[in-house]
Amino acid sequence: MSNANNILHLGNDINTDDIIPANRATTDDPEYLKQYALEHLIGEGELLKYDGIEAGENFGCGSSREVAPIALQAAGIKKIRARSFAEIFYRNSINIGLPLEIFGEKEQNPVVDAIAAAGGLMAFNQMRRQGQITIPRSLTSTRPMTLVEKLLAKASGNSFVKPGEVVFAQIDLALSHDAVAGPVAKVFYQQFGEGAKLWDSQRVVLVADHFIQVNDIRPDNKAHLMYEQMIKFAQDQGCHLFDIVSPGEAAGICHVLLPEKGFVRPGMVIAGTDSHTCTYGALGAFSTGVGTTDMANIYATGDMWIRVPQTLVFELSGTLPSKISAKDIMLFILGQIGCAGATSKVMEFRGSILTQLPFDERLTLANMAVECGAICGLIVPDEVTREYVKNRSSQDFTEISGDADAEYERIYQFDLSNLEPQVARPPKPDRVVGISQLEDIPITKAFIGSCTGGKLYDLAQAAEVLNGRHLADGVNLFIVPATMEIREQAQELGYLDIFEQAGAQILKTGCGACINSGLGVLVKEETGIYATNRNFKGRSGDPTGKNYLASPRTVAISAINGKISDRLN
Repeated sequence: MSNANNILHLGNDINTDDIIPANRATTDDPEYLKQYALEHLIGEGELLKYDGIEAGENFGCGSSREVAPIALQAAGIKKIRARSFAEIFYRNSINIGLPLEIFGEKEQNPVVDAIAAAGGLMAFNQMRRQGQITIPRSLTSTRPMTLVEKLLAKASGNSFVKPGEVVFAQIDLALSHDAVAGPVAKVFYQQFGEGAKLWDSQRVVLVADHFIQVNDIRPDNKAHLMYEQMIKFAQDQGCHLFDIVSPGEAAGICHVLLPEKGFVRPGMVIAGTDSHTCTYGALGAFSTGVGTTDMANIYATGDMWIRVPQTLVFELSGTLPSKISAKDIMLFILGQIGCAGATSKVMEFRGSILTQLPFDERLTLANMAVECGAICGLIVPDEVTREYVKNRSSQDFTEISGDADAEYERIYQFDLSNLEPQVARPPKPDRVVGISQLEDIPITKAFIGSCTGGKLYDLAQAAEVLNGRHLADGVNLFIVPATMEIREQAQELGYLDIFEQAGAQILKTGCGACINSGLGVLVKEETGIYATNRNFKGRSGDPTGKNYLASPRTVAISAINGKISDRLN
């Protein structure tokens, strides 16, 4: 990084935890946030010296938290130029009026330009509501379409759409959680009036899961205030609310809870204030993360602007080795294409491997698509999908699939017959190697949980390994069932007893350590292995800690051996 004419020069893959660490994100106060923008990269308060940023590929990857561009804007950044931007960061910045420029981009988008010219999405939509702006219909002529193109054409009332054009899609379901719902409510009332009502309260779901355990590791009254704001908003608006079931314990982590409770069905368009909203694509729904401003506007209008994405197809073939999981598959793909390999695109998963995966594992594939830069991970609905949905919802749904002659940006073909366990080295989830290529790395902490690694199948992998064994001396293993229903199922199957007898600590349900807000976080200079989704600096604890990512099975074996490994001693 360098300083030239008050421009800060940065490299590739600058993520949202770099921009504003998770432990600083329990408030949306710009005056507070600006002091800590990029603190792990350049130091506390140092960004205040700069007027602009120039960066490489995939700037703003990671979370959908709008506090990232807010922090940069509050610190005095007037413009960011980069080779590419993560899609959610891109739209969040446009929405709040922070100018962005992509090096070498010549094609203009009239809707994006109009939002920028209006000073942001709020001003744009106020003009739209007053009839000063009319959203044009797509002029795209008859063409074969991919699955995501069909979903967005239907949701936007167009017969055909094509990649790159902006449409306004009707939202079938809007999700938020305690880390963002309070600020969304504040913006909603500020912009649309204190008496404003949701466009459809039955299409909005709020979940307490993110910061509800933060006081177990550090005092943070700001987090509790945001939680209270969410509860009051839900009570005032009459929307769906999954509150804590006891102090510090969630009904479930949102991305596992919503499919479990029957809120997600094929053919839907879903927006959530969390980057891992992409998970619901496992059911054949278009689902993507958005920021505070987007969601406040969705609350009022019921729609959102979307750049129709290109699709990358991943043909997964072969016979999957018995000890290999979807987490290994996604880490392998990350190692192949990188964190920017699917930036602003959709990843569509196909192939014989899908028939070998239980439904929980499909959720893992879609969940980690955002780690590759994708806005959604899609799987065409099949009998496995139908069975899962019909067991959880009585509502009708429409299955949609792409045309046989649709155009895809690229088709990747991977035979996974010889895939070995994969491990992502810090500080990025694409620094992946097969475990046989990894030297002995001692660990003192292990974690199995989160929306990625706390499902019933994940716990089953861990229980198979831990049964009759005990953790290595000096190793702490934390296990978090992703929902209360999963916790009950794990209890009935004997998994929780196995975990306790092995010496593991079973924690309350919630996001916790995955977002540096609960027990299991790394302390100074500590090394751990986690079945979560991100290992950015400071993501799951002290920024000097080292977080390796792996499957629940590999995490469990490593906890027994006291070092990262896939074979029991």
